[in-house]
Amino acid sequence: MEKMTARTRYIIAALVLSLLMAGPFVAIAVFAWVKGTLEHRVIFTQYFQQLLPLGALLTVAALATGFVILNALFREYVTGMAATAESLTVMLTSNRDLRVVEQGPPELRVVIGAMNRLADQRDHRIDEVEARIAEQRSIYQALCERSSGSSVLDRPLDSLIYTAFDTETTGMQPGKGDEIIQIGALRVADGQIHADHAFEALIDPQRAISPESEKIHGITADQVKGKPTIGQVLPEFHDFCEGSVLLGHNVAFDMRFLQMKEQITGVVFRQPVLDTLLLSSVAYPNQPHHSLEASMALLGVSIEHRHSAYSDAIATAQVFLRLVPLLEERGVITLRQAIEASAKTPYARLAY
Repeated sequence: MEKMTARTRYIIAALVLSLLMAGPFVAIAVFAWVKGTLEHRVIFTQYFQQLLPLGALLTVAALATGFVILNALFREYVTGMAATAESLTVMLTSNRDLRVVEQGPPELRVVIGAMNRLADQRDHRIDEVEARIAEQRSIYQALCERSSGSSVLDRPLDSLIYTAFDTETTGMQPGKGDEIIQIGALRVADGQIHADHAFEALIDPQRAISPESEKIHGITADQVKGKPTIGQVLPEFHDFCEGSVLLGHNVAFDMRFLQMKEQITGVVFRQPVLDTLLLSSVAYPNQPHHSLEASMALLGVSIEHRHSAYSDAIATAQVFLRLVPLLEERGVITLRQAIEASAKTPYARLAY
């Protein structure tokens, strides 16, 4: 049998207390009125009038007990809603669809259902995929472990070479067969974006593109049909990234897709990885939203024709360059410090 919840225990306690208080009086009244003679009824009425003050006292006691029980239930509800709000904050501030915390309060799924009907198609859509915050090791934490021996970890952020990149996909579930259909990337170095050193590729996923994803990026099946496969494109992209730090927004999502192809392609990305979503939460810990759009608005970045992989890579690069001085003000100077600060944020626990 499942363990009783606190709410169930409160209700049972209230019922037992009510029976203890009112039960004897009700039993005597029923017995005297049904089984007794007229004389008994008269006597009972007299006694009832004498016991009226005691009844009033018991009524007050019952009301006080009810208040205590309702107060406890209210506290339980507030605690549950606080947990719900925390879970929602984490989900809504990422730039991808996530999966709901399965062990969270039941009210969360009701809220998510309502949000599905009101939410934006990109940053706040939680329909096709629910969100989860993993207890197991996240993708970002695993990436940190991979690059723990890198020789550039103690170099200042503004002295490194970066590859800002983004992907577009057939859907939001890499573990259920969704594939990359576009990669866009460009180089960032010396505090500048080098658009002349760029990488763009459409990829034939050899499977259908979900209607929901097509609405976001606008890439159709006809556009990718006959294009190179991921096995052909990924080695080229790996060569393009050689010697640089990978940079993405909610990059755990993109890296999950890349990791899913490691065994098939033999391509492994071992260089350090930075996530502008996490860095934004480090620079602005009190800011409620850290989606790419929210970060762009906060930092005054404007990009036309969003939601292609390349344009999102440009947006990510610009957001990063504006975050660097803000991070320095918080004592985050080196790559190692940036990775460690990022890993402490709640968003670093997102899993796909």
